[in-house]
Formats: sequence, C-alpha cells, structure tokens
Amino acid sequence: MRRFIILGGGFTGAATAIQLARHATDPLDICIVEPRETVGGGIAYGGNDPDHRVNGTHELLILFPEDLGHFARWYAADRGLERDPEAFWPATGVTFVRRSDVRRYLGGMVAELARENPSGSRIRHQRGRAVAVARQTKGLKVTLEDGLVLDADTLVLAAAGQSPSVPRGVSAKAAGAPGFIADPLRSGALDGPDRDASVLLVGTGLTAADVIASLARRGHRGPICAISRRGLRPQPQGAAPDIAKLVERLARPMPRFLERHGSKLTLMQTYRALRADLALAEAQGGDAKSAFDDVRDAAARLWPGYSLEEQGRFLRHLKPWYDVYRYRMVPQTGAVLDHLESTGQLTFRRSRFLRADLDGSEFVVTMSGGSEGDWTERFDAIVLCTGPRTLDHSPLFASLQEAGIARPDLLGLGIEVDAENRVHDRDGRPQDDVFAYGLLTRGAFGDMTAIPQIAFRLNATIPALLRRRPVRF
Repeated sequence: MRRFIILGGGFTGAATAIQLARHATDPLDICIVEPRETVGGGIAYGGNDPDHRVNGTHELLILFPEDLGHFARWYAADRGLERDPEAFWPATGVTFVRRSDVRRYLGGMVAELARENPSGSRIRHQRGRAVAVARQTKGLKVTLEDGLVLDADTLVLAAAGQSPSVPRGVSAKAAGAPGFIADPLRSGALDGPDRDASVLLVGTGLTAADVIASLARRGHRGPICAISRRGLRPQPQGAAPDIAKLVERLARPMPRFLERHGSKLTLMQTYRALRADLALAEAQGGDAKSAFDDVRDAAARLWPGYSLEEQGRFLRHLKPWYDVYRYRMVPQTGAVLDHLESTGQLTFRRSRFLRADLDGSEFVVTMSGGSEGDWTERFDAIVLCTGPRTLDHSPLFASLQEAGIARPDLLGLGIEVDAENRVHDRDGRPQDDVFAYGLLTRGAFGDMTAIPQIAFRLNATIPALLRRRPVRF
C-alpha cells in the first residue's frame, strides 16, 4: 500500500487527502500530520470566533468542482442558518458562513471518507508537528516534534503558514507583555484587552477587519486605530455573483482576460489592459469588480510569464492594491466598521510602524507617515494583523533545505515547484515523490490562496500525481 504523508491539516491538507482517496485506483495509506485536535481548520478556519466569516458566498466553498452545490447542501442539512441567522445578508441575498463551519465540513468529510471511500484507502490524522524530513533507502522519513518517526513513499507539503512574526522594532519586553497579541485568530486571543483600552492594529486588511468586529461584539468602548503603510482597507463584496458563470470562468481552458488581450503580457501590459477593462465597465454602467475578477482568474497563467524583476515590482508596488480588491470584506463586518468609524471610535491611518516598547503597562509606539516625520503614541494593546508567515520560517523548512529536498523560490514567498506542483530539489530538479499545494506555491502561480483556486488545482493535478511512481535506487 503506497504511503502518503500530508504535512498540514487545514483546507489544503484535508482537501488533498479527500482527492487522493477519491482519485486513487488502488488503496492508499494517507496520513495527515496536523497539531490541532481536528483537521480542516488550520490558521484560516481553526478559530471559533462567531464574527470571523469566509469572505465570499458559501456557494464558492468548492471542494468538488464537479459538484458545486455540495457545501451548500451540507450547510442546509446542518441547519446552518438556524444556528447562525446573521450569516444571511438580505440586501444581496448572499450567505457568508463562519469559518468554523468550513472546518466542521472538511473534518466531517475526512471522517466520512476515512470510514469508507471508493479506493478503499486508509485515512488517519496523526496529531503532531513535523520538524524534519530526510531521505532514506526507500522513501522518506518525517520526524515529529515528539520524536515519532513516520515513513512515506510520497510527501505532500500543505502547511498554509505560521502565526505572524513579531516586527523587528518590537522590544522583547513589549512582545512579552499581556497586551501584545501576535496571533489574533487564535481562539480567545482578544479576551484580554479591557473594554476601555486603546488598541493599535498593525495592518488594515481582512485580519484587521475581523479583529475590529470581534472587539465590537465584546462591547469594546476604547479607541481603535488601524495603520498600514498605504492605509488601504478591504473593498466591500458588492452584488451577488452568478456562481455558475463564475465557476465556468474558473474552469475554462483560456481565461477571458487572456482571450481579450493575449496570453503573453508583460506586467505593464497587464496593468494597461486592466485599466482599459475598468474604463469600459464604468462606461457601460457595469460592475468594475468584474473586470478585476477576470485578471484574478488569469493570474496563474500571467504570473509565470513575468520576469523575476516584474514579479518583484508587483509585490513591492501593486500587491497591496490587488489584495484590497481580491480579498473583499463581508457586509456583516463592513457594517460594523462603518458604524465605528461614524462614531469616531475607529480610525484608519496611513502610517508606518517603526518600533514599540513598554512603559509600565502602556506601549510606546513610534510611527512615521510621509512628510509628517516620526512621532510616538501610547496604546494599551497592540494587535498584529499582518497575516501569516509562510513555511520558510520554520524548522521544518530548514530541514527540507538541509536535506536538499526543497529550496525557497526566488521571491521568498514559499518553495519552488513546477507546473505539476512537484517540489524542486536543491539543484532545481522536480521530484516525483514530493509535492506542494496552496500558499507555499505562490512563487510559481502568483495567486493560490483561495478555496476555489486550490480545489481546481488539486482536482486537475492529483490524477497525474498518483500516476507518478518514484524510482528507487
């Protein structure tokens, strides 16, 4: 029985196990290594905060591209709206489910397939954290934090990331203080600050929006200030999407943007083409977001064609604007932010975080902002909302590099993979027994973080993965 080890049990890891069991023609031994109690959560869906919702309609939670309504049927059978009536937004008729529901769905699907699946495969969850990988005479061995060693014929890297790293300017004293919250998505992380505390959010994206909604539900009365270098905040969801048309766009061989503008575009040509599409949509009275969505759908085709210099330029200058349209805020959260801004309790500012120290129980924070120079302010709490780090900061990745099994991509976004998601070894050669999916592959595909993109990628590549039989010497 061919042995698969999947490192990471969030959406990507759980979906990989499910697709392996469904596509296999012979029984497999599938082991998901995940430190959390259940699989299907990870960083994105592992918390229990009722205000943390999936930033898209529940009809886009696609696990099986050939069965688009699977999650929606599960959610209805699970009486999701009875448990969470706030999920439905009457103005647009769209349901935005809690992230914890996604975890329960995925965990349930893995458990169901573990009991019985088409290939007769064995699926199990090994609770633990992988810290080392090495090659051996036959296959690979994975060592866990507690010393347990697991053997594998094929390894799949599906770890989405780690908790945010503490900025360099934060003193050790400040970082160790109770009011410094480095991982706001952890259950109970926001229970500490007093309701009248002044709170600084470092970051203004979706994580910051979730934190603000969570503080509001807790009855927070103190001032909340969210800062980022550009001061950008997520865009609203807008009108309800036509799901069938959206999925058709994702599945089509040639994205619409490339049909209109060609498949060999430089970064500047892409930018100009998008500007033209936005202008046309505005002139026709349409939704400008649809023009952006066409670029998003083509990202995996466009990104590999850019030079390394162009990719770096995008990350430095355009990515913040791309992200605010790419990751849109659910209306439930948007309504909370609008109310707090209207009362003056919440402010968004274009400021750069420089350093923070502790003075008594208060944080003394130094910031800068354009021509204003540097200044300091005092806060009772600091919450990092900068998003997760990738695997390249972990002991596991250090081990993968030392063993020559993986190497970082040239942009530092994750690891090098080829078009079939095979991981490159230290010499840049793709391996038939080591694969990676999800966030780790952004260097190769540009945009590979959302559920539909990952699900379609898995569905398209798992059959070829199963056909590859590693050669042993």
